[in-house]
Amino acid sequence: MDENELEPVFAEVLLDHPSRQLDRPFTYAVPSSLRGRVEVGSIVVVPFLKGHFIGYVLQLSESTSLKNVREIERVVEEAPLFGRDSVELCRWMSEHYLTPLSQVFRLIIPPGRGRSLIEEVRLLMPVEEALPRLHSRSAAQREIVEFLAKEGGETRLSTMHVKLPRRNLGSALRSLEEKGVIERSFKLSRPHTESLSRSMAKLERAGRDVLRGMEECGSSTADGLTPLQAAALHTLARHGGEMPRAHLVQESGISYGSLSSLCRKGLLSIRDMQRKRDPFAGMSMDIMPEVELTEEQRDSLSSIEGCLKERRHGAFLLHGITGSGKTEVYLRAIRRTLEMGRSSIVLVPEIALTPQMVQRFRGALGDTVAVLHSGLSVGERYDQWMDIRDGVCRVVIGARSALFAPLSDIGLIVIDEEHESTYKENAAPRYHARDVALRRAQLHQAVLVLGSATPQLETTFLTGKGDLTLLRLSKRIDDRPLPRVEVVDMRECNQPGIRTILSNRLVNALLAVQESGEQAILFLNRRGFAPYLQCHSCGYIFRCELCSVSMCYHLEADSLACHHCGSMRNPPFKCPDCGREEHLFRGVGTERVEMELRRLLPDLSCLRMDADTTRRKLSHWRILEDFKARRASVLLGTQMIAKGLDIPSVTLVGVINADTSLALPDFRAAERTYQLLTQVSGRAGRGERPGRVIIQTFSPDSYAIQACIRGDEEAFYRQELAWRREAGYPPFRRLVNMIVSSPLESACQEATTLLREMLDDCLPPKKADLLGPAAAPLSRLKGRYRYHLLLKSRELEGVMDRLRDCLSSFEKAKPSLLKRHSLKKEDLGLAVDVDPASLL
Repeated sequence: MDENELEPVFAEVLLDHPSRQLDRPFTYAVPSSLRGRVEVGSIVVVPFLKGHFIGYVLQLSESTSLKNVREIERVVEEAPLFGRDSVELCRWMSEHYLTPLSQVFRLIIPPGRGRSLIEEVRLLMPVEEALPRLHSRSAAQREIVEFLAKEGGETRLSTMHVKLPRRNLGSALRSLEEKGVIERSFKLSRPHTESLSRSMAKLERAGRDVLRGMEECGSSTADGLTPLQAAALHTLARHGGEMPRAHLVQESGISYGSLSSLCRKGLLSIRDMQRKRDPFAGMSMDIMPEVELTEEQRDSLSSIEGCLKERRHGAFLLHGITGSGKTEVYLRAIRRTLEMGRSSIVLVPEIALTPQMVQRFRGALGDTVAVLHSGLSVGERYDQWMDIRDGVCRVVIGARSALFAPLSDIGLIVIDEEHESTYKENAAPRYHARDVALRRAQLHQAVLVLGSATPQLETTFLTGKGDLTLLRLSKRIDDRPLPRVEVVDMRECNQPGIRTILSNRLVNALLAVQESGEQAILFLNRRGFAPYLQCHSCGYIFRCELCSVSMCYHLEADSLACHHCGSMRNPPFKCPDCGREEHLFRGVGTERVEMELRRLLPDLSCLRMDADTTRRKLSHWRILEDFKARRASVLLGTQMIAKGLDIPSVTLVGVINADTSLALPDFRAAERTYQLLTQVSGRAGRGERPGRVIIQTFSPDSYAIQACIRGDEEAFYRQELAWRREAGYPPFRRLVNMIVSSPLESACQEATTLLREMLDDCLPPKKADLLGPAAAPLSRLKGRYRYHLLLKSRELEGVMDRLRDCLSSFEKAKPSLLKRHSLKKEDLGLAVDVDPASLL
């Protein structure tokens, strides 16, 4: 029997289209020409209805009960880009987060390799021949033919939709295609990145013989060679016999034509070598000395290693106070995982923390460490992704997207600072890295370790239920004491009409740091100079025209900026109400603190680290390296400096305003405030000198701030859990936040009301509470009005199927609603957020 007859000939293909109506695999035949090239994990082009789609191959089979099965037309990416475990993970995410499966699959394809189909329209005959064939009353058909003629007979369909915005364009195109006047075809877009190659010149044995002959006779050239050709051979020899062709041309002065002549003579050869883009270029990898573990560290590591040895799934919460050595436990567990031939993933919440983690882990583990995060170029991410898939790298460090790295046989997944909100994705699929990591660990029989000094309430609750095993690190390394925390009531510091930014106590503490040669960290979770600009005459506040927020003034750029949509406004800032140009700077941002430091302490050197100073690649790393090298006494920044930093010379932490997150209209406001303050306080006193923390606040009686001052974690969790239970919030209730958005407020209101009516009809009674519709706290964002519905339920398992059906019904009802308001499809959006991290 022919070998091909034994191979599967049918494929289950998921279309790359975010429609709930198409959210299922379709069966296609694998033609003989593609047999052996189509595998699970391949990306293919398939026909569907009257068009073509890109699709993902999820499964292969030898038979099907369907008749007249259409064939796969083309393979886009031959090498399997994902395996069966990834298919299962994506299916789970699609069901859990109520997201079309195709949107989930975009998370696991290589960076920069996403492709799209470009539809083109071509005129098949001259205009004079085409016009008599057209319907006499169809102005659309005439416009299409004349437009194509102006475009040279061919154009993209997307271009036609922009330049001929007619409602009946689609039907007119179909009619022209049936008449044989036009032809529609498809082609693939180019990928955003490719593997790099470099042409290398290599000195062959014959070339070495020629050089030896020149040396023996004392000549600078040889018969049949020009002086430049001889110089090229000498240059190659000086560089060890191999160097990039472009460098050889530049250094020796030879032309590419003369170089080709040397190749034909067999004196040298040119070959293409794959070149990797190195995200670690310029980073020093210090090898850290082996340290002796504390008893608590040894006990924690032993529990993790027990699961690793037995190759069974285990989930742990490593609850360790700041400075207790959680990272060392991670590192030892990863080393043990590698020894067993398995791979590991380490997630960090901020890109700013990645360089530190990479330095430490690469110094200890070598080149097997890869990094994946959005701060890298697309090409760098692609090269790292390929090294991971090919098994070159078996440890991956990065932000939440690194969770989908193409590792095989995962043994360990670590989520550092697991409480951070950045682990929650804000765009579909709106997944939480903690929950997806738990599922991926289960699929691989791997160990999951969640590490934090201030675990999220839901995580702590899971340990109480027995779903997570609690591991405690209650002491700092070398029994160093936690820093002394002091509070400054800013209500007592401010005089009428004058607001103090830095209290006398904090200024004196900074002076003491400067005199002792130590270092300090100042934390303020607001960038810019002033959060808003107010007219001095009439009180008008400059707001973003697209969002329901005030615009922040940035001193260095001398502009107003919206931190949500990126809108900018340049001076002069003329009040639209009274026409005056005299304004007040309200509130405090990091730029303003930096200016105040220069005014009060001109000799105190300061580095600022926020989203404005870290736009360039590796800027996080350079700022931290400068601070570690003591090129500045103070590091001033936003939340990116509040966690993960371990700098022994820092003895003072100052919190400029502890209230920035406390007043947010969100049920996690108190928890986030407590976590931020505790985390940033933990940056002090990690060396031999004791640490000191000064917290400035206008709300010193807040239980979140009081718990941080006293270091009473149990009191905070007890009070916060009591409030959550009474209000019906996580961990006692599961939430689904449904946000409808539109540039037209009336359409947004009508759509939300319609969705509410559908939910009332389909949701099981007594299993879910539904709040709304109401305007979202951030009621307008990027030019779109936002209304939301909030579903609360003790168990979502009995609700999700009904909710999924309801969302599909809403999608079917959208066209008539859009027609009533004369809106396009993209003008009405629905975002479904399961287990939201925020309700803003």
